[in-house]
Amino acid sequence: MKREAKAVLTRDLPRGIGLGLVAGGAWWLVEGAANWALGGTITLPAALTILGWDLLLGAAGGALLGLLLGSAASAPVLALGMTGIYGLLRVYEPPGMRAELLFAVLAALSVLLGVVVAGRERRGPLAFVQLVLLATAATTFGKAGMTEVQSYFAREEPRALTLVLLLAGLPLAGVAVDRVVGLAIRRDGLRFGLELAAAAVALVVWGEPLSTAALDAPMANLPPAAPGAPDVILVSLDTTRADHMSTYGYARETSPNLTALAKDALNFTRARSPAEWTVPGHASMLTGMYPSRHGAHYAGSWNSGPEIYGRRRVFPLAEDRVTLAEVLRTRGYRTGAFVANFANLYRGFGMAQGFDHYDDAPGVMLKPVPHAVRFLQRFAPTLFKRPFRSAHEICATALAWMDRRERPVFLFLNVLEPHQWLLPPAPFDRWARALPQAERLARRGIFTHAIPTHLSEAEREWAAATYDGQIALMDAALGELWAGLRARGRYENAVIVVTADHGELLGEHDEMGHGGRMMYEGLLHIPLVVKLPGADRPRGEIGDPVQLVDVMPTVLEAVGAAVPPDVQGQALVRVTHEIVAEEHINPEFVNHYGDVYDRAIRVIYDGSYKLIATSKGERMLFDLEHDPGEARNLSADEPGRVVELERRLEATMSTMVTRAEAEPRAN
Repeated sequence: MKREAKAVLTRDLPRGIGLGLVAGGAWWLVEGAANWALGGTITLPAALTILGWDLLLGAAGGALLGLLLGSAASAPVLALGMTGIYGLLRVYEPPGMRAELLFAVLAALSVLLGVVVAGRERRGPLAFVQLVLLATAATTFGKAGMTEVQSYFAREEPRALTLVLLLAGLPLAGVAVDRVVGLAIRRDGLRFGLELAAAAVALVVWGEPLSTAALDAPMANLPPAAPGAPDVILVSLDTTRADHMSTYGYARETSPNLTALAKDALNFTRARSPAEWTVPGHASMLTGMYPSRHGAHYAGSWNSGPEIYGRRRVFPLAEDRVTLAEVLRTRGYRTGAFVANFANLYRGFGMAQGFDHYDDAPGVMLKPVPHAVRFLQRFAPTLFKRPFRSAHEICATALAWMDRRERPVFLFLNVLEPHQWLLPPAPFDRWARALPQAERLARRGIFTHAIPTHLSEAEREWAAATYDGQIALMDAALGELWAGLRARGRYENAVIVVTADHGELLGEHDEMGHGGRMMYEGLLHIPLVVKLPGADRPRGEIGDPVQLVDVMPTVLEAVGAAVPPDVQGQALVRVTHEIVAEEHINPEFVNHYGDVYDRAIRVIYDGSYKLIATSKGERMLFDLEHDPGEARNLSADEPGRVVELERRLEATMSTMVTRAEAEPRAN
C-alpha cells in the first residue's frame, strides 16, 4: 500500500499536474482567439492574469484527474476529462449543486462516448494536446455560435439546462469531427497541422475583430490659432445625475473635486439634458442642437436605421451636422477625444467628426467571458466586469496627448464609471460595504431593463450606494486632471466645461437605468460647471434653467468664434429658449420588453412646472418645487396649464429639422 501511495504521489500526481498545465494553456489560447474573432479586447496585463488562473485551475484539475485515473488513462480520457473540468468552471454557482451534479453525470457520459469515438489507440502528448484543443474550441465557439449578442459588453450565454447540455455535448462533437477527418488523413501529426491551419483561416475569414487603434485625421493645411487662444476642455460625466453629487447638495461627499472647480467657475444648478441616453445627449452637447434636429437618436421602428455594428436601432450623427470640434479645428485648435463609452460613442455613431485624434478603444471587454473568469466572479463579483477604460486612464491619456501638441487644444473626455454601478473598489466601496446585506447584494445583479422594477428598500439603498461610490471614483480622477492642468500651466487660460449626457434611475418609480424610461428628473437633471479663462472670470451659482445645447455656443463665444446657423442653444448666461427634452422609441427594448417602451416622450419646463407628454396620450404635470420626487401628477387638477404647455411644446418641436419620422408625434 505504501508503495502504491508513493507511486501515485511521485508519478501520477506530477503527470496530472503537467497535463493540467497544458490544458490550461489550451483554454487560454482558444478563449483568446475567440475574443479576437468575436470583437472582444484584452489588455496584456489582463491576458497574463487570465493565463495565470487558467494554468492554476488547470493544474488543480489535472492533479485531481491524476489521482483518480492514474497512469493507465488514455489520451482521450484525460483530454475529455480536462474539458469536463473546463465546463465545470462555467457551471459552478454556489450555494446550489444541482446544475453541477447534472453536469458531472453528463460530462462523464460524454467522456465515455468520446473515448469510443476518438479510439482507445490514441496515445501520447500530441494526441492529448490535439484533443484538448479540439474539445475546448468546440465548446467555446459552439456555445458562442448559439448565443445572442444582446449587449455591447458581452455575449449572453444560454442558461440552466441548455448551458449544461452544451458544455457536456460540444466537446464530444469536436472529437467526432476529428474522427471524421481521420478517415481521410490517418497520420495524427499531419491531421493536427491541417486542423490548425483550417482554424487559422476560419478565424481570419470569419472573424470580426474590433478595431482599437485611434482615428487620426490628416493634419495638412490647418490654419494657425489666434495668439493666446485658450485651451478648451470638455468633460462628459456619462450617466451622472446632479442630485447624487455633493456639489449640488447631496449628503454623501461624492464630488469634492467638482465642487472645487465649481467654486472657481460658474455652477448651473438647473441644467438639464435634452435626452436620456448617450447618443442624442452627446450629439446635443457637441452640436448645440436638439435630437430631432441633429438626428442622432433611436431609429423608432425595428430595423429602420442603418446597420451599426450589427444593429439597426440608431441613426448616427450625420456628416452634415457641424460639431464643436470641427469649428475649433478651423480656428487652429488641435482636437483630441478620449472616450470611455465605446458602446455608444464608438466611431460609427458619428461623434468623431472634427477630431484630429479620436480614441474610442474599450478596456477589457470579454467576448466570450473565459470560464476561469466566470468561476472567479463567484467570489470576486466585479472581476473584469467593467469593459471600459477607467476615468484615471482617460484623464492620464488625454494629458499625455496634450503634452505632445502645440497650444491651443480642444480635449473632449468622456468618463463612464456611474454607467455600471457595480461595487466600486476600495475606498469608494465604503457606503455599499456599510449596508447589512452587502456581500449578498455584491454577488447578485439587480439591474434590469424590465418595467416595472420592484426593489426592496435594501436593494434601493444598494443601488444608490454603489452608484455614489462610482461617482466618487470618477471625481477622484477629475482631481488628477485639475492637478495635471495646473502642473502644466494650462489651467488659468482654459475654458473648462464639466457636464453629463444624462442621469440614471435607481429604482424610483419602479424603473432602473436610462434610455426609454419615463423622463423623470433623475434622468434629465445634470451637473454643469463652466470655468472661463482669465483671472477676473465670473464665478458663482446660477439658478437659471439651461441645457446641454448651450455648451457649444458658450465655448465658441469664449474663444471668439462664430456660432453655426443651425445651433439652437445660446451662450450662457443669456439663455431664453424653451427648455425641452425628447426621447424617440427604442426598437430593441420594445422587442425584448414589450409595449411599455413603445412610446415617444417629450418634456417641457415652465418655472417649477414640468410637463411630460407621450405619443400614447399620457400627460404628467409636476410642480418640482413642492414635489421634487414627481410623485403627484397634477394634470387633472390643472388642465389649463397642461394645454398651454402642450401648445408651447408643439410650437418648439415644429421648428426642429428631422431626418426621419420614426414614430408618431406626441398628441
